Amino acid sequence: MDLNKNIKIISECRISGSKELNSIIDLGKQPLANSLKKTVDENELKYPLSISFCPKSFLVQLDQTINKNILFDDYIWLTGTSISAKNYAQTFSENVVNKLNISKSEFIVEIASNDGTFLKSFFNKGYKNILGIDPASNLADIANKNGIPTLPEYMNSDTANNIVSKYQKAKIVIARNVIPHVSDILEVIKGFTILMQDDGYGIIEFHNAKTILEDLHYDSIYHEHLFYFSIKSITFLLNSFDLFPFDISYSPISGGSCVIYFSKKNKQTSYELMKAIKIEESSGINNFLAWKEFANKVFNHKQKTFDFINSFKNKKIVGFGSSARSQTYLNFCGITNNEIMAIIDNNELKHNMFSPGSSIPIISFEKGMKIKPDIIFILAWNFKDEIIQSCTNHGYKGSFFIPFPNTPYLH
Repeated sequence: MDLNKNIKIISECRISGSKELNSIIDLGKQPLANSLKKTVDENELKYPLSISFCPKSFLVQLDQTINKNILFDDYIWLTGTSISAKNYAQTFSENVVNKLNISKSEFIVEIASNDGTFLKSFFNKGYKNILGIDPASNLADIANKNGIPTLPEYMNSDTANNIVSKYQKAKIVIARNVIPHVSDILEVIKGFTILMQDDGYGIIEFHNAKTILEDLHYDSIYHEHLFYFSIKSITFLLNSFDLFPFDISYSPISGGSCVIYFSKKNKQTSYELMKAIKIEESSGINNFLAWKEFANKVFNHKQKTFDFINSFKNKKIVGFGSSARSQTYLNFCGITNNEIMAIIDNNELKHNMFSPGSSIPIISFEKGMKIKPDIIFILAWNFKDEIIQSCTNHGYKGSFFIPFPNTPYLH
């Protein structure tokens, strides 16, 4: 396969068009984070992975764009496999209903709705007029079988026009943790403007760049994540389409995310959003020098990981959570099946596969516990409480190695 056909290197900011891009960090050549292998020695392509900062839009962004069909046509992350995500789905729908005071007859659309877990939380509250859109046909099939109507489509202006024609305009359009993945982002935001009623609302949830910077979440940098938004940079994007943020809430997903509420009309800005903007301004997140310091800390973190791994010699180490973000961390640090015997994952679609690059076998919880590890390496550290609870409930008495946020530590 021709590597150059799958990748494009950007020469200008993805949202402002500015050609002034300041390089932050290069994480080397990496396999695609969700390209699990069927055999340990399967050939795999590796692509450059680096990020830059645009001083015009204040956007931190990936320098590379991988063909979206390779990344998303058959997707292996299932929202419904995470207890934390399912619990948050209930909180999310309650927040939306309470903040926006919507009637149960209103049309609600979710972009990149995955297996329908979040729309199901609205459905269970009596909101039956719902529709999901997800490009992964395998996930759309699961959602439809579970009674959540879902179209296997990419979101763009054509899809938006087709939905309006076939159904109606939506009172609420939701995009949770997807906007940072979208290569044709301007088309997607244009789709919002087409799909939203004039008095409707848009909701975008995104992994907060402030959290990435302050808590050193460099494991969230991988080829699917093209954008690392701050409130300021996402406001720049929305304003360019005459969309106006007016409120904010927070999410535990990805170790700390923001949920921005916006409309076509310039509504009064909430106290919560004004406060968040002030905190962000004082944090330095929209300053290039802060991101260069971030890069220095990343290399220090890599060294600390090496030091821990070397101290674990002759110990049985099993990972937990073969998440996409864990692949960046493992491959950047050069951790392989020589250091970690196997990775437990609750997603059955991943069992009997091997992690990309590091070639670590992925197994079920039951098989992982049978190994009787000395140390459980929590790769999906943003679900650490859930993972620790599961392991201790099963009688595990060993240590947990938790790599993030900031400094790696033993628990």
